[in-house]
Amino acid sequence: MAFIKQTYIGKGKVTLDGRFMGNVSKFTYGGEEEKVELPDFTSVGGGNYDSVSRIKAMKIAIDVNDFSAENVSMGLFGTVAAVAAGAIIDEPITARAQLDRLVPTAFMVDTTVAPVVTHSTGTPTYTPNVDYTVSAAGITPLSTGSISADEALLIDYTKRALNVIHALTSSAQEFELVFEGLNEAGTQQPTNIRAYKVKFGPSENEAVGSDFGVITLEGEALKDLTKTDVGVSQFLDIQQALVA
Repeated sequence: MAFIKQTYIGKGKVTLDGRFMGNVSKFTYGGEEEKVELPDFTSVGGGNYDSVSRIKAMKIAIDVNDFSAENVSMGLFGTVAAVAAGAIIDEPITARAQLDRLVPTAFMVDTTVAPVVTHSTGTPTYTPNVDYTVSAAGITPLSTGSISADEALLIDYTKRALNVIHALTSSAQEFELVFEGLNEAGTQQPTNIRAYKVKFGPSENEAVGSDFGVITLEGEALKDLTKTDVGVSQFLDIQQALVA
């Protein structure tokens, strides 16, 4: 049989419970070793008399570049709530003790629609860019304007349609992970990887940077007790297509 070159440069799609994660720039898997060693006490030269190596865990790591609400919330042990666009009337806010500092609103402000800011009594009505400035996060009362420090205010504004991710509102979830792999080198044949029960730890998310952001997820493939056939993995299987 002729030798077949089997080098590998991988690309592909990752799904969790069938949900396409988007652009995944890194997907790694492999065993984490646990080693038990018995030192050699019979001589002064050192070394081990015996050792046993076990796979402690089947580790899974993913870097995903799509900051969807589902991807972000997963690594923050969070939940996602959809918020419709609409008008907010008389939301109470309070200027800070030191002016020229942001006062956040409850929802993201649609800055294309001018807000109305008044004293908590309803009068006076303050003037944008004179008494305060507006941003997506709220308003900033200006020290050169008429709003006083610690003043109770009311604001009418239009909120944008949102996905709100509430961090630390759930526990880590288990997912079936499927990788539909493509090989740019070697056989140029597909490879499928299926991990039956994957659980990720807390993620590391890039909020500021000079390059495309990355959500880094690290976890492990857990044992699937429904896989009971002899010789069949209860953790992870790899299917490599043969060259026709």
